[in-house]
Amino acid sequence: LLLGIAGPSLRSSKQVPQIHVMPAPPADTVPAFIRSALNQPELADVEFVITSQVDGVAEKPQQTFFAHRLVLAASCEHFRMTFASGFAETVGVSGRCRVELPEWVMPRPMLWLLAYLYKGFDPKEAQLAAFADATGGAHSSASGAPRTARMWKLRQHAARFKDEHAGEDLCCLLRLAEFYNLDHLKQWAEQQLASLMGPENLVALSTHAYFCNARQLLQFC
Repeated sequence: LLLGIAGPSLRSSKQVPQIHVMPAPPADTVPAFIRSALNQPELADVEFVITSQVDGVAEKPQQTFFAHRLVLAASCEHFRMTFASGFAETVGVSGRCRVELPEWVMPRPMLWLLAYLYKGFDPKEAQLAAFADATGGAHSSASGAPRTARMWKLRQHAARFKDEHAGEDLCCLLRLAEFYNLDHLKQWAEQQLASLMGPENLVALSTHAYFCNARQLLQFC
């Protein structure tokens, strides 16, 4: 009787618990997070500041763009050398590396350049991201237009375009690409400006191409 009762339990094998592994996070989790971090103050350790000047006296910063050293260094040799060599700009009160931009820099082209670095070197996608952020996500520290008084004076001698905003943005983007040694973006800007060239802006655009070392655009002129 005892053997009959114990028999089946002795013959049955004990079931081993199974360890289940959930699916891995999407492979683009980190790249997507980096792309979405463009111009977000959270975790940013670099701030680009556009400061207005009136009669040589600096006013309060009018607009600030936020970025990350690791992303900038990975996507731009200029920034990699700047941060790796320790030759960085001053540190602001927030603890971030503070980069004072030249007075000729306009907000939207600067954001366009940063979006180009963050979003896979696609100028068109970067343009859409920059234009969307410029209208809804700007970080301003003072009221008023984002251009300095001297810049408005310089505009009187700037190239004229049928679409003034597109032409001005591209001219500034070309100069920024030259400033930060981004050859692909520079050549793309040259191509776009060539398509906007006309009798009304030929001289001014050729002069701009000369000072930006835009040889292809200069030859096109």
